[in-house]
Amino acid sequence: MTKKCKTVEKSKIDNLFMRFKVISCRVFVPELEIILKDAASGPDEIGIDWLPLRAHDQPDTLRNEIQLLIDAADAVGTYDAVLLAYGLCGNAVSGIRAGSIPLYIPRAHDCSHILLGGNTAHKKYFKENPSRGWTSRGYLEEEGDPFRSGGGENDWDFESLTLKYGEENARYIRDALHASDSSGDTVLYYLDVPETGSPEFLSKARERAEERGKHLEVIPATLTLLFRLLGGRGGDEILYVSPGAAIRPSWDNQIMNSDME
Repeated sequence: MTKKCKTVEKSKIDNLFMRFKVISCRVFVPELEIILKDAASGPDEIGIDWLPLRAHDQPDTLRNEIQLLIDAADAVGTYDAVLLAYGLCGNAVSGIRAGSIPLYIPRAHDCSHILLGGNTAHKKYFKENPSRGWTSRGYLEEEGDPFRSGGGENDWDFESLTLKYGEENARYIRDALHASDSSGDTVLYYLDVPETGSPEFLSKARERAEERGKHLEVIPATLTLLFRLLGGRGGDEILYVSPGAAIRPSWDNQIMNSDME
């Protein structure tokens, strides 16, 4: 799949014409389709590889799959950069390395962070309850049980996380991996992007929430970070990973950096 994308933001790459490889979770299918359609007359060309939803439930497996796709894009020899539509995602992207071309990735905890457009909104809605269940149109289109609720098997047990990252960071990773709609929480979020909004999908989300005995709260979401990412030219909340460098979690407001920064 190859389409064109306009330049959204200038950074270290100044070419007027760029070829990008996007590697994305399928949760962003509705949003990326809107962006690509809107930007079809722009100067850049983009190829997309999709990976399945909930792959973050097995971070080590997801990390390996992403790295294989990055290496494959690098081997083709025609791309100028790889754009990774993922957040830290339970540490799944930690250790992922750029090849001979640069890599861009949002400085985000997970896909909810990306859909909310950055740190300010993400902290507003998830700081006090990082494990709150939520959904979006991408989840509703792809799955019959659309609320993110974690539960996948992975190697990141709490004791190991604590030893490696400290108790506070370990608790955040655990909660982010296992978003919950437990009986103790009466609210579920629907992240509503205006450009992909639909009464049909909102109604579907309400029905699923009612089945769980929950109240659905509609949260305004945005295409901002995805637009910046597909521009391939950086920004304060887009990490530039230089050729040969690897992504590392920073456990601060920047969320991640590269080992060559």
